[in-house]
Amino acid sequence: MNFTLSPLKGRGLALLIFSAMSFFMSCTATRDYVILNDLVQGKDSILGPIRPFTEALIAPDDQLSIQVSAYNPDDVQMFNSLLSAAGGGASAGGGATPSGAQIPSTLGYMVDKRGMITLPYVGEFLAAGLTLREMELFLGKQLERFVKAPIVKVRFLNHYVNVLGEVSGPSQVNMNNEKLTLLDVLARTGDLKLTAIRSNILVIREEQGHRSTGRIDLRSKTALDNPYFYMKNRDVVYVEPVRAAYVNRDDNYTRFLSIATTLLSFTLSIFALIR
Repeated sequence: MNFTLSPLKGRGLALLIFSAMSFFMSCTATRDYVILNDLVQGKDSILGPIRPFTEALIAPDDQLSIQVSAYNPDDVQMFNSLLSAAGGGASAGGGATPSGAQIPSTLGYMVDKRGMITLPYVGEFLAAGLTLREMELFLGKQLERFVKAPIVKVRFLNHYVNVLGEVSGPSQVNMNNEKLTLLDVLARTGDLKLTAIRSNILVIREEQGHRSTGRIDLRSKTALDNPYFYMKNRDVVYVEPVRAAYVNRDDNYTRFLSIATTLLSFTLSIFALIR
């Protein structure tokens, strides 16, 4: 039995095949640019327990911000004037809370090479190895002798993450809030560019005298449980480009596009021979 197709039907079938291939390629490409695309579409998801966050420990060469507030402005003013003389840090003007507590200036104190720090009224003490919360509690106890009901806040001033590559604004992101995730730092740099590879984000980390690297696939929900998802001081985040001036699309996309083009050419050749 001879099998023939009219030119009109042949062109219609070829157009249908080409449309199906184009749709499949566009869907594949779109998924490559969607973060957490393996979540169930249109439904809320419970992903399980959150990976525990490990608080950063104070270390030598850390620069600390120390803020003290109290209900008696005179007590705080006296304390802050001594801090200004001893700390030598640049300060911003203080203010008052709605409850009347005085908010002092923010001053920077450097932890020395031995891990020690010296504060007025407190003297020299070992800060290295403490968390920020532990240092706040320690200073609060020490200052109770001089300030009624003191409230102490300690923050890192020189902790940061470097973000490079295919982001809208490559920059150094300050870690004012030490609980910072990869998504936080990417948002602060203006998000990923369309030319960014989301499946292979590199994090370079230096910790306890060792350097390590980790890869994160933001297309998958497994990124949320990756040990490199929470940022640490001096992490470097590098986002690779999909295409540079001398490089085409990534290998998988190029390979698929080549196969699809070959199949389409072969199909059109068959129809041409049938005609």
